[in-house]
Amino acid sequence: VMNTDGTGRRVLVEDKIPHIFGFTLLGDYVYWTDWQRRSIERVHKRSAEREIIIDQLPDLMGLKATNVHRIIGSNPCAEENGGCSHLCLYRPQGLRCACPIGFELISDMKTCIVPEAFLLFSRRADIRRISLETNNNNVAIPLTGVKEASALDFDVTDNRIYWTDISLKTISRAFMNGSALEHVVEFGLDYPEGMAVDWLGKNLYWADTGTNRIEVSKLDGQHRQVLVWKDLDSPRALALDPAEGFMYWTEWGGKPKIDRAAMDGSERTTLVPNVGRANGLTIDYAKRRLYWTDLDTNLIESSNMLGLNREVIADDLPHPFGLTQYQDYIYWTDWSRRSIERANKTSGQNRTIIQGHLDYVMDILVFHSSRQAGWNECASSNGHCSHLCLAVPVGGFVCGCPAHYSLNADNRTCSAPTTFLLFSQKSAINRMVIDEQQSPDIILPIHSLRNVRAIDYDPLDKQLYWIDSRQNMIRKAQEDGSQGFTVVVSSVPNQNLEIQPYDLSIDIYSRYIYWTCEATNVINVTRLDGRSIGVVLKGEQDRPRAIVVNPEKGYMYFTNLQERSPKIERAALDGTEREVLFFSGLSKPIALALDSRLGKLFWADSDLRRIESSDLSGTQEMCFLILI
Repeated sequence: VMNTDGTGRRVLVEDKIPHIFGFTLLGDYVYWTDWQRRSIERVHKRSAEREIIIDQLPDLMGLKATNVHRIIGSNPCAEENGGCSHLCLYRPQGLRCACPIGFELISDMKTCIVPEAFLLFSRRADIRRISLETNNNNVAIPLTGVKEASALDFDVTDNRIYWTDISLKTISRAFMNGSALEHVVEFGLDYPEGMAVDWLGKNLYWADTGTNRIEVSKLDGQHRQVLVWKDLDSPRALALDPAEGFMYWTEWGGKPKIDRAAMDGSERTTLVPNVGRANGLTIDYAKRRLYWTDLDTNLIESSNMLGLNREVIADDLPHPFGLTQYQDYIYWTDWSRRSIERANKTSGQNRTIIQGHLDYVMDILVFHSSRQAGWNECASSNGHCSHLCLAVPVGGFVCGCPAHYSLNADNRTCSAPTTFLLFSQKSAINRMVIDEQQSPDIILPIHSLRNVRAIDYDPLDKQLYWIDSRQNMIRKAQEDGSQGFTVVVSSVPNQNLEIQPYDLSIDIYSRYIYWTCEATNVINVTRLDGRSIGVVLKGEQDRPRAIVVNPEKGYMYFTNLQERSPKIERAALDGTEREVLFFSGLSKPIALALDSRLGKLFWADSDLRRIESSDLSGTQEMCFLILI
C-alpha cells in the first residue's frame, strides 16, 4: 500500500498468497480471491490483521466489495455533467469536455455537434479526421491492424470508410466510429494505390500498380471483375463520376498520363497526355473540373472533364501529394512541409495551413454528402442486375458479371464459365480462361492455403479439391471460398499414422477421391464427404505418386517411382488387374493427364524435360513436346 502520490509505501501481506486474482477495497479492509487456496481473504489496511472469509470454493474469479451508503466526495462532472453536452472528463487541473466519435467540439469547448463536413486522411498506420471549422479536433479513428493505409474513400449513406493497405495487400472498411472492421478484398492485390467508391451502384473500384489492373466489385468485395488490364502502365489515382458514367485514372509508367473510360471499362481514351506523375485525382462535380497534383513539376493543376482548358492552380509547392476539393477550396497534403493546406480552387490564393507536423499523408478527402450526389439507374434495385450494375455515359448502365462469368441473353443475369484452367501458386489457387474479352487469370478467394501441390475439380458440385503439402491434408471449397471442408486430415485417429498426400484424382460418378500418399506409399480411396474407404493398391517396393482416374472405363493410371526403375502403371479402380504400361524411356515421370474423349494418356518427365502421350492401353507412344 502507498499514498496516492507514491510515498509511504509498505507491505501488508507477503506470504501464503500463491495466486491472487480478484482484488477490491472496502472500508478498513483489502479483499482478494486466491485460485490455489480457493479462498476469499481480507487484511486490515492499518493493522495487517488477516483472515479467511470463504474457504475451499473452486473457480473463484473476480471480486468487488460495495457500500450502498452515500458516496463521500465529488468532482465538477457530478453537477449537470460539468456543463458538457456529452462527455465530462475530470483531470487534476480541471474538467475537460469531450465528444463521441463523429462529433466535434465547438468553440465554447462544451458543446458537441455533428459536423457538416470534415477532412479524412490516411497516414501509414492510422486514419484520422480533422475539423474544417475548429482547431479542437484531430483524432484517430480507432481501427486495429492498420499497417500502411494508402488510398481512402467513403460511402456517406452507410457512414463507412474504405481504405487500401499496401503492406497487408488488402482493402478494408469500417464504420466511422471504427466498429465492424472487415477486409473486403484479401486476394490478388499487389500495390492497390488507387481506390474509389461508386456510391450509386454500391461498387468498389481500385487501381493496382503492381498487377497493372483496374478492378471492380460490390462494396462487400463480392462479384469481383477486372475492367481494364491491357496497356496499363502503373495505374495510380482513381476518381469516379457515376452520375455521368465515367471513371478517371492516372498512370505513372514510361509515359505518364490521365485516362478516362466508361465505368464498365469501355470507351477508353487519353485526356491529358503531357503530364508528370499525377496523383490525388479529384473531381469538382458542381463546376465539372478535374484537379490533380503533379509530383514531377510540384504543381496543382486543373482541366475540364475532357482534359482541356488546363490551368495551374498552385506552382510554388515543395512536394504536393494528396488532393481533394470541397466548395470553393482545394485541400492538399505536402510531404516536404509535413502539412495539410487549403487554397481557393480557382486562383490558388488565400492559402492556409490546416494541420502541420504530419508525416507521409497518403490520401485526403472531405466527408460530405455533396461529394456523393447525383443519380443513375444503378441506384435503383441495382439496375435489376444479378451481380454488378456498371454506369456508362449518357445516363445508361450495363450489367456486369464476376470475372470469367458471361452475361446471358437477357442482359441481366450471368453464367459461370464452363471451360477454364486451374493452377496453384503455393498459397493461392488461380483460374484462367482463354478469352480476349476477359482478364486471363484471377486468384480465387480461398483462405488458409500454405503449399498447394495438387488440385482437381468436381464439375457436378462445382467444388475445388486440393492437397496442401504444408498441412498434409486434402481440402475442398467452392470457388468463392465458401463451404470449406477438410476431406483427409494429416493423421489417422487412434492409429498413430501420419500421412502425406501427394496427388489426387476424382471419380465424379462414384463420388470418390483416389489419392497417393508419400509417407505410406499406397493409393487410398476416400468418399467426397471425407469418409475413408481404405487402401486399394499397395506393394512392397511401390512408390505411387502421380495419379489420374478414368471412371468411364474403370481404370486408374499412376506413376510408380521405384528406385532405379520408374514406371507408369494401370489398374482397375478396385486395385486389381494391375499392369505396367511403360518402364523404359522414363526417368522421373511427375504428372499425368487423361483425355477420355481422344483416348489418350499424357505424362511429363521432369528429368527428360519432355511431355509424351500414348493411347490408354499403353501403345502408340509418341513424344508430344520437348521442353528446352
